[in-house]
Amino acid sequence: MIGEETLMNDKKIAVIAQCEANGVSAIRPYLDAIDVPQGYAVELIEVPSGGNVADTYQRAMEQSDAKYKVYLSPGSILLRLNFFEEMLRVFENPMIGAMGLVGTKQISTTGLLAASPFIKGRLLYTDDRSFRGEDIEGATEEVMAVSGDLIATQYDIPWRSDLFHSNCFYAEAQCIEFRRRGYRSVVPHQDEAWLLSGTKEISYDDVSQEVFLDTYSTDIYPLVSIVIPTFERPHYFRLALESVLSQTYRNLDIFITDNSHNTETAEMMRRDFSDDPRIHYEHHPSYGAPENWTRAHNYDNKDAAYVNWLMDDDLFMPDKIAVMMDCFFANPDLSLVTSYRECIDADGNKLPDIPATSPIAQEITKFSGETIGANILVYLTNFVGEPTTALLKKKFMLDGHDLGFSGREGKYLISDFPTWLRLLSQGNMVYFPQPLSKFRVHDGNEQRSLTSRIRGTICWAMVIREAIERDIYLHDTDTRRKAIAGWLRMASEFLRIATMIPDFCWEDMEFQDLLCVFSGMSEALRKDCRIDFDIDTTVTLHMDDDEQ
Repeated sequence: MIGEETLMNDKKIAVIAQCEANGVSAIRPYLDAIDVPQGYAVELIEVPSGGNVADTYQRAMEQSDAKYKVYLSPGSILLRLNFFEEMLRVFENPMIGAMGLVGTKQISTTGLLAASPFIKGRLLYTDDRSFRGEDIEGATEEVMAVSGDLIATQYDIPWRSDLFHSNCFYAEAQCIEFRRRGYRSVVPHQDEAWLLSGTKEISYDDVSQEVFLDTYSTDIYPLVSIVIPTFERPHYFRLALESVLSQTYRNLDIFITDNSHNTETAEMMRRDFSDDPRIHYEHHPSYGAPENWTRAHNYDNKDAAYVNWLMDDDLFMPDKIAVMMDCFFANPDLSLVTSYRECIDADGNKLPDIPATSPIAQEITKFSGETIGANILVYLTNFVGEPTTALLKKKFMLDGHDLGFSGREGKYLISDFPTWLRLLSQGNMVYFPQPLSKFRVHDGNEQRSLTSRIRGTICWAMVIREAIERDIYLHDTDTRRKAIAGWLRMASEFLRIATMIPDFCWEDMEFQDLLCVFSGMSEALRKDCRIDFDIDTTVTLHMDDDEQ
């Protein structure tokens, strides 16, 4: 065990090899041909294959006093004659606990190494197949986990025979056990494959997978914050929260800010959800809508690397976060991942798509941030989706957590497209055509209100101005004129509709701001697209002292 290394024989190597059907390991007739470093002894321990491999390896580990152990899968033969010398060279670094010949820097959200991106290393198989992964940078490269074909160790860390009772996930788990103790796992550089591995189909059982993910998710996956603002619709909110709790992705931080004037939601949280440590619930009955939104914007878990908003009347599909995180793992250049979202009515029934939710691609597609951002501004269309839809890389948000494009939108901030524009200026986007969230369309949607439409129209003008001033997305005069002219058409249509509304308050300050913006945007077409308007975006808030 760790801390007892001095009791081990540091001049001894144990080869622990799983046997084939005849009860003999494949390595036995070849072991004498492998070079043994001077002063070292090698012993062979043959163990049965199949069943609880972790338990089998644990028993073999306890049987030997060798400091160095090499665990081989059935049918495996060492091809590199100086393998032991190479292994010892790697283990000269005392912080390296395990070495494999194939590994990954990030295990997929399924827990399966084989489904992971950027797999390193090389293998040959007895059925003439071969595997060559990503190139190794340097003599070795650190990985999160190695495959079970070969696992070499220099410390005896207990195998988790208590968790797994089949021949899957034991290798991944062992590497994480080393990580928990501060040791690294690595894959060495191989010009040619060092191991001939027996043909092995990838197999796993659902029970072991669930146990693995339950045990190790917080060790191997980035923390994702789910932020839910809610107000006096506990039924919808409960469904939304339950859709988060049913996510296959485990490492979640769930923040809820509730400005309900009654206690119905608060009582439900205490009664039904208080025992989940992932949930952080706050009740602010004195808050208005702006204060609740601001509290949600200000929430920043320093340990979270990703964030997804969830409107309290929308829903996540169970694999939404897992699917999107795997996409981030495979594409380091992304700033956000989004998907088609299914429209549902107040009762949860599927609705036909509306123009804003129609699919933008028929297959999984990667878009450049520049292209999507420019199209958003030119066509004045939120191609990414509502806040519920997208998973974001948090470091690209304002101040590392806040929403918006410029930070100047103030009371005219719309929660989604300005944030998408900021992120798309710093990375690319992947779109999934399958529905990973559900967008509820009903009379209570805030975006249907007249005030929200005024604010949204002003916000569109502000982000167009910001893009032109910073020379982002809208780089030439023609494209800038298209964006400005498109906005003027949209605003004109809104003003036409507004004039037909009985008792419309023409003196409303926000409406007056819209008229000011309209004048500035109109003048910009005569001023080489230089947009100039001055409106007060100050937000007056009445928040708790510790949340301002």
